[in-house]
Amino acid sequence: MFAIWRREAQDRDSPQASRPLLLAADAAALIARARGLRLAAATQPVSQRAAGDSRSRWTGRGLDYAESRAYQPGDDLRDLHWRLLARTGRPYVKVHREEHAPALHLLLDLRPGMVFGTRVRTKAEQAARMLLLACAAQTLAAEGATGAVGLSLWRGTVRSAELGRGLLAVQRLAQRLQQERIEALQQGHLAEAPETSAGVFAAWAQRLARTLPEGARVLLASDGAGWDAPDIDAALWTLRSRAEVLLLRVTDPVEAGLPADAALDGAVFVDLACQQSGPWPDAAARAAFAQRAAQHRAALLARWRASGLRCIDAGVDQSDAVVLRALRVAGM
Repeated sequence: MFAIWRREAQDRDSPQASRPLLLAADAAALIARARGLRLAAATQPVSQRAAGDSRSRWTGRGLDYAESRAYQPGDDLRDLHWRLLARTGRPYVKVHREEHAPALHLLLDLRPGMVFGTRVRTKAEQAARMLLLACAAQTLAAEGATGAVGLSLWRGTVRSAELGRGLLAVQRLAQRLQQERIEALQQGHLAEAPETSAGVFAAWAQRLARTLPEGARVLLASDGAGWDAPDIDAALWTLRSRAEVLLLRVTDPVEAGLPADAALDGAVFVDLACQQSGPWPDAAARAAFAQRAAQHRAALLARWRASGLRCIDAGVDQSDAVVLRALRVAGM
């Protein structure tokens, strides 16, 4: 659902046609905020600060019991399973699982519908800030035991790149977001058919699932527009089979309810999705719009829950502190 409004007198004072997705000063402030969160949480019990619980390719003593196997010459006697020896009369050793930080892959939705906002910033800009906060919070909290970080940018097609590990990965992510630019939304920008967009997402998910290590995390920053198609359901199931998937759903307040403001009298309402325009809706039309929007949101959330997808809702006007609290509740 995409909708914009403008007054004819404002056409001459249109916003800047192209600007950076994220400013360098904002990126530095977001990383510093995530670093401060890690320092504030440093006094938590060790059991709550484990780097991760994904299976490592390196062997070690670890902390988590995985299985038992028959004793072989050279095995460490400290790993003997004494209770099993007492029951069977045969020596067995305990095999433990080494802990390490899970791999992290980020998807940033930069389709035309994301270049929309009536408050502090556009949905694309808010999504970029949330991704950087989430990546920095998880990476810095790992304290050196970090997994690999990857980034995919979805703008027509999906472009993917590996960012490395640790603080370097966070810095590279910030640089990539600063290099991306957003264009002012125009009426012809939403010409792409929804089924084409769903097919692009499904193909990307299939490719990513084949390369993700077990126990990885995938963060999707998007408004979820068009994510009510069978192809999307199948793609989410594919990702969930390999990774923990979390959707950072970015919305604008106008998408939930049109404002009632006398200053909007005479404004032109442009629905880019339906390619229609007309006068600003009256009270009855606004109430009907809000009801449809609520029903649509509830249906989407139910559909995503059935696919095993966790979701964090964030408006474009939500502060970074609120976003960080939501990420912590979600286990980031």
